[in-house]
Amino acid sequence: MGAPECWWSTWRGLAVAVTAACLLPHVAARVTDALWWRPRRLEAHFARQGVRGPPYRFLVGCVREMVALMAEATAKPMSPATSHNALPRVLAFYHYWRKIYGPTFLIWFGPTPRLTVADPELVREIFLTRAEAFDRYEAHPIVRQLEGDGLVSLHGDKWALHRRVLAPAFYPDNLNRLVPHVGRSVAALAERWRAMACASGGEVEVDVAEWFQAVAEEAITRATFGRSYASGRVVFRMQGRLMAFASEAFRKVLVPGYRFLPTKKNRMSWGLDREIRRGLVQLIGRRSDAAEDHEAEIKEKGNSGGFRDLLGLMINARDKKSQAMPVEEMVEECKTFFFAGKQTTTNLLTWATVLLAMHPEWQDRARQEVLAVCGPGELPTKEHLHKLKTVRHPHITVPKPKVPEG
Repeated sequence: MGAPECWWSTWRGLAVAVTAACLLPHVAARVTDALWWRPRRLEAHFARQGVRGPPYRFLVGCVREMVALMAEATAKPMSPATSHNALPRVLAFYHYWRKIYGPTFLIWFGPTPRLTVADPELVREIFLTRAEAFDRYEAHPIVRQLEGDGLVSLHGDKWALHRRVLAPAFYPDNLNRLVPHVGRSVAALAERWRAMACASGGEVEVDVAEWFQAVAEEAITRATFGRSYASGRVVFRMQGRLMAFASEAFRKVLVPGYRFLPTKKNRMSWGLDREIRRGLVQLIGRRSDAAEDHEAEIKEKGNSGGFRDLLGLMINARDKKSQAMPVEEMVEECKTFFFAGKQTTTNLLTWATVLLAMHPEWQDRARQEVLAVCGPGELPTKEHLHKLKTVRHPHITVPKPKVPEG
C-alpha cells in the first residue's frame, strides 16, 4: 500500500472515530431524556395540576406493580361468589390506584404515560371539545402483533375505506344467514355435554369458557371465510395457539426488546406468525383466482341470498381509483377480526351462563320461550329470532359495580 492510500485510510478511520465520538453523547442524551428526564418532567407537570399517580420507575414505568396487582386479584375467587363487583378483579390496578389518587391519575406503561380519567364531566369535555387529543389506545407490542393492523388501529381515509368495505358483513340480514351454522355448533356442543354427563352418572362439571371458545372460533371463521371455511379454520387454529403464547407473555413485565430475542417461545411464535401469514396469503390467492367465476355464477342465478363473508367483500372491493385492496391489508383485517371477536364473544357467553346459573328462574323462562317458539328438538332460524324476547332482551337486574372511596 502506497503512502497516499495509507494516508487516506488513516484519515477515514479518524473521521469515523471522531463522528462516533460526537454522536454517542448525543444519542446517550436522547435515550436518557426519553427514558428518565421526560417522564420526570411529565410527572412534575401533572403534579402541579393536582394529578398524581404511582411513581415512574426507570424503563418499566409501573408495569411491574400492575402485573402484581392483577396476579393477586385473580389468584383467589371473588367474594362473595354472587357479587357483580367485577372491577377489583378485571382491573385490579385501576381499582387500587383510584382509591389512592382519586378519579384522575397518571400511570406508566414503560416510559409511555396514560392519563386515567373517571370524572364523567371531564370525560364528556374530552369527547366534545378535545376529541383530537383522544387517540386510539396503542396496544401492547405482543397484542399488536396478534390483532393485526386492521380496522381498529387505522385512521383517516384508509379507516373510512375499510369500514365501508367491511360494513355489509355486519348488516342484520347478512348475520341472520349465520344462524343455522351457529345453531348446529351449539347443538353439537350440548350433545357432547349430554354424553359426558351420561358417562359420569348424570352430572358433570365443565369449564364453559373453554368450550365456548370453540363455538366462537367456528362462527368467526365462517363469518370471515364463508365458502373457504375449511382452509380458514386451519389458519385460525394456528392463530389460537399464537394467542395462548401472547396471553402468557402479556401477564409478565414488559422488558423492551425482549420479544426480539431468539428464545424458544419467541421462535415458536415467529414460526406460527409466518405460517399464519403464508396460509392467509395462499387462501386469498385461491379466492381471488376464483372470484370472477363465483361472481358470474351468482349473476347467472340472480340474487342467491348467500352469506357475504369478510374475505369475499375485501377481494371484490375497489377504492376511488378502482384499485384492489392489497393482500397484506386483507391479511391484517383477517387477523384483527379473529383476535377482536373470539375472546370477547367467549367472555360474553361465559358471563351470560354465570348469570343464568345465579338466577335459575331466568333459565326456566328462557327455556320455556325457546321450546314454545322453536319447538322441541328444533334449532332456531332467522325467522324465530324476533320472537325470542326473553333470550334477546334479558331483564336480569345487575347492580352497578361500586368503587370504594378513600
